[in-house]
Amino acid sequence: MDRIKARNFALRCSVVLVAIGMLVYVVQYCLSTFATTLTTLPAQEITDYTVLSTEVYLFRDEQVIKGSSSAPVRYACRDGERVPKGEVYAVSYPKAGADDGEIASLQASLDDIHTQIVLLEDSRRGSLIASLDQSREQVTQSYYGVLEALAAGTYAPAAAEKESLLSYLSTYGMLAGNQNSDAMIAGLKSRENGLLAAWGGTAIEYRTEKSTNFYHKCDGYEAVFDYSRVMDMSLEEFYAMTESAPASTVGTVGKMVHDHTWYAAIPMDEDSARRFEEGSTYTFSFTDNDGKSLPLTLERKIISQGKKDSVLVFSCDQTPEGFSFLRTQRVQTVVEKITGYRVPTEALVTYQGEKGVYILDDSHVDFRRVTVVREGTGYYIVQTYEQDQQSGAGMAKYLQRNDLIITGGRDLYVGKRYG
Repeated sequence: MDRIKARNFALRCSVVLVAIGMLVYVVQYCLSTFATTLTTLPAQEITDYTVLSTEVYLFRDEQVIKGSSSAPVRYACRDGERVPKGEVYAVSYPKAGADDGEIASLQASLDDIHTQIVLLEDSRRGSLIASLDQSREQVTQSYYGVLEALAAGTYAPAAAEKESLLSYLSTYGMLAGNQNSDAMIAGLKSRENGLLAAWGGTAIEYRTEKSTNFYHKCDGYEAVFDYSRVMDMSLEEFYAMTESAPASTVGTVGKMVHDHTWYAAIPMDEDSARRFEEGSTYTFSFTDNDGKSLPLTLERKIISQGKKDSVLVFSCDQTPEGFSFLRTQRVQTVVEKITGYRVPTEALVTYQGEKGVYILDDSHVDFRRVTVVREGTGYYIVQTYEQDQQSGAGMAKYLQRNDLIITGGRDLYVGKRYG
């Protein structure tokens, strides 16, 4: 009898324990359901850009002016200045038996004086404060130009930039003082005349045959990147140009640039080339020109048969003040712009064979379709509701602006309630 009672007692205890266990499970499930932490993000419109970064090679209508290798040159106009027909733009002073080192030293002094005179003449046209600011900016830019050239291991440009830096520093010092700019310019010209008188030599004047722009320096690539070939060159010819060594610039006085239209040849892969259409104009940012932006019009595409690479030739008729015509420069341009809603990668789900996202709609979970147009790092760009309607989506439930996209939650399903 005692054994039967014990068995019945054990059975009742087992039933009670099972009931308690079920109750605990139900309570925990309910708590987890109502206490689940949701993270949401309102659907907002963004614009995503695809940027092409590449190199450009410049072609200009250039005429190199030859002089004597034993002659320093005094420039009568500013670098890149438009010179009227018949005007003197440079004077050389050849001297027999001159030492190369002596010539280089005198040329550096003449260039330094010319730079300072130009800066001081500019200061007379504006306020002293503005001139000081401009001069300080030139000192800073030149200083970083030296550092960048040294970091790249290009010591010749670093040496040239160093001379400019010294000129800018000298001019800034004069502007910061109490001297009159007219007196400073007169003093610099007197020093210039004194140097040339001590040098001797026979003065030879260079005059323009027609109105044109004159540049003081040559880079040796004037004949390599032939302006007359830019609209006819093949892909092989272009790459041969890029691999050619520059000609010697010893004995050159400078160069004339006759046509205001210049060309930019840009190598790129086939996929990038497809994004551009002949006759269309695109804005390019020139990284090596302080990010100056210029409109370039595509004139022709050079695509070799059976190859993946190509060269696009653009034209431009603008020359902004201070723009440096480095033969090779870095450029950037936006090749694609996509507007849509930003959806985090973890929020994209598949529901009944459709891609979309869960949203929190009036305290319950619902599903909204999306049309993915781009995949980024950690996110998708999907079409806006208006774009979906225009593409024939009809009345289907597509994601709309400000819908609360669920980016984190457990056991999500359509109709699940919160709160």
